[in-house]
Formats: sequence, structure tokens, C-alpha cells
Amino acid sequence: MAMAGVELTEQEINEFREVFDLMDRDKGGTLSIEEVKQLMEMLGMKVKQDELEQLVSEIDIDGSGQVDFEEFLQVMARPHEVPFTKQDVLRAFSLFTEEGDPEGCIAPDMLEKALLKYCTIAPEDEVLRLLHNMDLTEDGYIDYAKKVNMYLSK
Repeated sequence: MAMAGVELTEQEINEFREVFDLMDRDKGGTLSIEEVKQLMEMLGMKVKQDELEQLVSEIDIDGSGQVDFEEFLQVMARPHEVPFTKQDVLRAFSLFTEEGDPEGCIAPDMLEKALLKYCTIAPEDEVLRLLHNMDLTEDGYIDYAKKVNMYLSK
């Protein structure tokens, strides 16, 4: 499926659906301005209310005042400039893996400990909810390399 000029695989769409569903706290099928604000804060982005409203109005193609999944996909499929590389993120994850962990994977309890200790932008209940909803490999690990490769191109 092509979104914002980028071809998305079914797997990528499913991963974006997971993120969307996690942020859709009221399970209404859309993200409110408040839910978008929480997502941005979780990502470490501070935005003023008027900037947030402007952002949502730009994303909100149908003018509903909410962001539905299709609109969310349009935004997520766009290339994004970030201040770190894919290698930086992979290296950061690897700091919290243990000897014997499969390549590119981290045990959920190790990621939980790392996030609770170092993640200051999301409350503990958000961290736990995020971890609880992550797909695990057959061996019970989180395949962080797959997720990083999907979200970051460089």
C-alpha cells in the first residue's frame, strides 16, 4: 500500500496499527488532540497548544477534529529527520541486552528495567502498557532490530 509516496508492507501497516491502538486510550478509533499531545510528549517533543491544534488540523484530512488511522498512516509514512541514526538506536538497545540474547533482541524484563530507569518522558503506567502490548518472538524476546529498521531508514 502506498502512503505519502512511500510503499508500506502489510507488516509495517500492522506495526503502525499497534502504535495507533496504544495511543487511542478511549478506543474510539481516532486520536484526539489530547492523545496526539501524549504521543508527542512520549517521544520527547514539547508543543504548545496552538501548535498542536495546527498540527492536528494539517493531519486531519476529513476535518473531524480527530486523527483516524488512515490520516495517522499518511503522517507516519513520510520521511522524518531525526537527530540520531539507526545505528545509534541499535547500539543503545544493545547496551541493555544480556549475553546469550538472540541477535537484535532484548528480554522484556530488561527493556522494562531500562525504560523505567532512563525514560523520563513517559509515566510508568505508559511504559508498562507499551511493553505489555509488544509482540514477542517465539523465544519470548522483543525483536528491537526489526522495529528500528522499520521506523528508521538511515
